[in-house]
Amino acid sequence: MYRYFLFFCIFISPAVILPCEPFVTKTLSPIDHSSKDKSFADFKSKFLKTLKAKDRKSLESFLDSDIHFTFGPETGKKEFLKSFQLTEKPNESDFWMLLYDTIQLGVRQNAEGQMVAPYFFETFPSDYDPFSHYLVIGKNVNVREDATKDSKVITQLSYQIVRSEADDLDGRRLEKESNCNWKKICTPQGKSGFVCDRFIRSPLDYRAFFEKKKGQWYLTTFIVGD
Repeated sequence: MYRYFLFFCIFISPAVILPCEPFVTKTLSPIDHSSKDKSFADFKSKFLKTLKAKDRKSLESFLDSDIHFTFGPETGKKEFLKSFQLTEKPNESDFWMLLYDTIQLGVRQNAEGQMVAPYFFETFPSDYDPFSHYLVIGKNVNVREDATKDSKVITQLSYQIVRSEADDLDGRRLEKESNCNWKKICTPQGKSGFVCDRFIRSPLDYRAFFEKKKGQWYLTTFIVGD
């Protein structure tokens, strides 16, 4: 009987979802330095209104003439607008939402005086691989046992770094009912589960840099990737 039980544990139990390897817990609590500079706070308020209104004409006044948006040689307003399909059909561009959401995550002022969004981009610890780690961007975010909003909650996390746990179903976990593309992750405590992608963000996702030039703030960089 004992041998049979041992056989069962070794060959059957691996089919069950096993815990993942734990790692050091790191929390990056939200901050926003927007109010540190009144001129930036005013700029940000007007800029967000422009983004919400999808006002392309107004947008151009906020862009630096040498704005960067790729890791290639392309720079400048004209190429920027073309890149985000803002030239011919600006209302259909996803640019407005991408930048609005990025700014809403919080702005941090760096050592050079630039305002950077999201707040955690420059403070994401270098010992966490940015290609395989995300930050939970919410308070008490549910980590579920399976990729569905009706699944059991195994834990909750707030602004903690988690590790991506890739599997064969990556990119095919879209649940229309909850408007979620579920991501399999590993928590610092070694629990494997699923989080709605609206509540996690890669440090290599879109980030925005704002710089003050001759008394005026401009968006100088809006870029994604590495």
